[in-house]
Amino acid sequence: MERLKLDFVQLNKALKTLENSFDVAQKIAAMGNPEFLLAAQDSIIQRFEYSYEGFWKFLKKYLEQMHHFEDLNSPRKVFRASVKAEVCTLEEGNTFIDMADSRNGTSHAYSIEVSRFVLSVVPHYYSAMIAVVHRLDAELGSLEKII
Repeated sequence: MERLKLDFVQLNKALKTLENSFDVAQKIAAMGNPEFLLAAQDSIIQRFEYSYEGFWKFLKKYLEQMHHFEDLNSPRKVFRASVKAEVCTLEEGNTFIDMADSRNGTSHAYSIEVSRFVLSVVPHYYSAMIAVVHRLDAELGSLEKII
């Protein structure tokens, strides 16, 4: 359980960096520098990628330890099991499956169209991840409150 709590703290930290990247991009956009804005947007995508990875891997460990699930060897299986265990709602589960598709789109080849789409949906994904994290926080009694 202690390892699960430590992983939960790390997930919170990753999500906090994603949240911070939204603020930085907004400030840079207000400055009107397109080169810096592109770098800030790239940062959002990168932070989304590692937040996503941390999120599904944490849920996998959580479901295995707390709900005794087995054979959760893919993000989709983890998200479906999360709905089944009532860790997240069906709507959130569907959002997380869409999130997996978006993550896969960012990892194969750079495309400005894919990047623009992902940038448009990352705030929604972030909100859904945070909703689950907040629900789990009380149960896990996290070691520190990051978010």
